[in-house]
Amino acid sequence: MSVEQFWEWALARYGCTESQQLLLRLQNEGDLVILEALFAGWLAHCGQRWQASEVEHMHGVTASWMDEVVLPLRVTREKWKSDPDRQQQRGLLLQLEVQAERHLADLIWFALSKSHRLSQAPSESVRPDKVSQFMAENLSVLPIFRRGEYVSEREQLVALLCEAT
Repeated sequence: MSVEQFWEWALARYGCTESQQLLLRLQNEGDLVILEALFAGWLAHCGQRWQASEVEHMHGVTASWMDEVVLPLRVTREKWKSDPDRQQQRGLLLQLEVQAERHLADLIWFALSKSHRLSQAPSESVRPDKVSQFMAENLSVLPIFRRGEYVSEREQLVALLCEAT
């Protein structure tokens, strides 16, 4: 298991239109960090569970990067969406945002590498029903889902991510 493998898996899942639309809606409505949700799914795909304490530790490592780099890039890019004179700059902002998200993947990996078995090879014998169970459990520890909101959306996300696997 490596951060590069996670990144490739995440890009592939995000590339599915239905998954992307649902993730973006949850980001806009409930402040979901899409990469965290994809990481939860990837861990499940690898047969691993994610604990709430690990998520809290991860947030301690990633919060300033999200707040001071990723979110300002996103806000500016969205603000420029309707300005035809800024479309070229908006494209550059999107590239910067993707690079910032890639660094976020590194930070997530770093935060969990001490407390999690990230160096272990993915389990090839994880049954599909276990993957979906692990995925639902892993997503449940994220703040948006921990509050008990968006239950049907979480179930839909599990189905979409498992379908693409």
